[in-house]
Amino acid sequence: MLRLKVFGSANIGLYFKSTNKFFIYHANIIKRKINLVHEELKVTPIPVYLVDTLITSPFIVANRNGVIVTSLFEPYALDDLANKLKELDVNFTVVDVKYTALGNIILVNDRGAISSPILPKSIRKIVSDVLDVEVVSSTIGRFSYVGSLAAVNNKFGISSPSIKKDEKQLIEDVLKIKLYESTVNNGVELVSLGVVLNDNGIVVGEDSSGKELMLLSAVFESL
Repeated sequence: MLRLKVFGSANIGLYFKSTNKFFIYHANIIKRKINLVHEELKVTPIPVYLVDTLITSPFIVANRNGVIVTSLFEPYALDDLANKLKELDVNFTVVDVKYTALGNIILVNDRGAISSPILPKSIRKIVSDVLDVEVVSSTIGRFSYVGSLAAVNNKFGISSPSIKKDEKQLIEDVLKIKLYESTVNNGVELVSLGVVLNDNGIVVGEDSSGKELMLLSAVFESL
């Protein structure tokens, strides 16, 4: 497990999107920190270039099979990302959608995807085709931003303690994982802000408490 701050922030999940084949990161993150994340996650690092913001992850949905981004990316950045993903034999598409922070309303691993009920059926179809997974609509704590309130790999997931019993059961069934409830960064329920993970490792926000770190470590090491 790696504890980290990026750009002075413990909300590391804003700047990384990780899968079991690669992780995407904002190109302005210093090389030393990218090397640390690479060592922890053990997959290919891919930089992306956004001109007007350092935030990266909310605009991306990804698993090992594919990547979907919203139209906020500059054309040259899209071309560069597409070329890098092609080398890894990863599907790639750009969607023009009302909800540009697509990563906040879709929760995905290599086995399935949970989408917010507000996501149009046409976009859910694209997600299914590009990422090669079944897509099912649900909420977490009756909130629509499922991608913000949980973080998952193919072994387990961490969700906000606000999750309801029926939501938890559905998400576990679709993603074929066990969900554990916790906060990050000392009490933050937006779990994906403070956790970046794949099947190989976990990067956590530096502000996470001892209790939060113990749960993450115990779960990861037990699976």
